[in-house]
Amino acid sequence: MSTPSTPTENTAGPWPRCPEAAAYFQELFTRFADQNPLVAQLAQRLAEDAGVDILALVDHWILPPSEGLTEHWEALGLVKTTLPEGDEVWEHPGARLPRLRVKAKRTTPCLALGVESIAAFAAKNDLAIEACHGDNDSGYQCAHLTLPHGELMPIVRVGYRGFAPQPAPDGLDAARTDFAQRPRTDDELATIAAAQALFEKHAAVLGRGRATEEFFAAERVYYLARNAAARWQYARQEAVGIGWANHDHHTYRCSRAAFPALIRLFVAMGFLCRERFYAGAEAGWGAQVLEHPESRVVIFADVDIAPEELDLDFAAVELAPRTTLGTIGLWCALHGSSIARAGMHHIECEFLCQKVKDDALVAGFGVMAPFTDLPMLWQAFTVGEPWLVPHERLAPLVAAGHLTSEQAEKFATTGALGSHLEILQRWEGFKGFNKTAVSSIIRDTDARLAP
Repeated sequence: MSTPSTPTENTAGPWPRCPEAAAYFQELFTRFADQNPLVAQLAQRLAEDAGVDILALVDHWILPPSEGLTEHWEALGLVKTTLPEGDEVWEHPGARLPRLRVKAKRTTPCLALGVESIAAFAAKNDLAIEACHGDNDSGYQCAHLTLPHGELMPIVRVGYRGFAPQPAPDGLDAARTDFAQRPRTDDELATIAAAQALFEKHAAVLGRGRATEEFFAAERVYYLARNAAARWQYARQEAVGIGWANHDHHTYRCSRAAFPALIRLFVAMGFLCRERFYAGAEAGWGAQVLEHPESRVVIFADVDIAPEELDLDFAAVELAPRTTLGTIGLWCALHGSSIARAGMHHIECEFLCQKVKDDALVAGFGVMAPFTDLPMLWQAFTVGEPWLVPHERLAPLVAAGHLTSEQAEKFATTGALGSHLEILQRWEGFKGFNKTAVSSIIRDTDARLAP
């Protein structure tokens, strides 16, 4: 597999708010749920038991043809695309909204909900599936359940954008074992190189989209083992049969020295670089957002930057050594980088934010003040899980003046802020982030500032 010499960019954005398009999908679902009590009950269970909005799981709709239908979609900003298999699909190029299809033989709507396992989703929700097409572990599998006024179609989509049921690919077991057991050492560059070699090996068999999905599935397992709040929420989502189907983005922290190599790894996986964040001279950090065109994975990659680097494309250039450590650099010095020993700093899923916040507090997990509270976006972290830091990591940091002796002793005995679960809710199809708010929360998660 060839590796691009510089990151490929997706220059779309800034991401728009799309209230009219979002309202169309809300009204479409409301009518459908009103006509089909099972769907309304399912939505209620997802909300009450897991704090998940069923709308966040809608993969696509299939509607019967009607006069002016597709023209209305286009007026809402949706664009028609013809897929390699010949299927026509309408989607909004700048929004986080479901896709739409038309089938002449349909007389009622079909709602396709994305889940991680059709069997688990059906079992956990007592759904009497009538037919299922595509193999387990395939790139696309769909099941069918006839409703009084339409059809419910749970689907599994893994690294594939089309709609043709798939056979299970060869090589999955080997890829899953390798990604789960990949080396994670204190040598970031060696860890990244090993990860890329493994990825290229399995992408040659599975394709980049599927290999990407399998890589990040293993990353989520590693992250879960290190964050109790995430395990609590994931158990709730497993209980309603959706797994991680509502994931929004995965956040990686990295040292300056290894950051370009990390971005090159993600680009080799097929990710496109989206917007960059420059938090400002006082904040001392930046981030690159990446999105995959075949898988559902979005990455938020964080790194320390100096004031004079604010205008650099720091995802594509080498970053000079610094004598100071910002929030990101210190976290990596304490715990290792996210691609290595530490694992992800946080995973974020789409939730009903107030419900999950309230439930988390009842379950004993603190929730920080929201760092975004806007009409189209709400974000908050659970209180960070402290990780004990070995003395051999702390001594050089004290000697270099990055920590006081008191801070080092605290981190060795009671721990330093490690990972979080992020609670997020989106409205109006907005798929972007809030630069000012992100800057604030980065400062708030600096281990040196923790009480």
